[in-house]
Amino acid sequence: MTIVNYVFKFFSVVVVNCLEPANIQSCLPVHEWLFPEVLYGIEILRNPDIPYKTEREYLKKVVNSEEL
Repeated sequence: MTIVNYVFKFFSVVVVNCLEPANIQSCLPVHEWLFPEVLYGIEILRNPDIPYKTEREYLKKVVNSEEL
């Protein structure tokens, strides 16, 4: 169900907006924006610690320093 939701939202936001004549030039180089983001999404699914990793490490340090 989640994948269906992502596909629907992608279509409704990206594809519909790319069909407008003013946005076509920005959307045409698909290899520059779509493929890297798809690979990043796959990497996040494989390793969920990637997003906000530095923020998570900082918060752990703050919590540990307060315990001492």
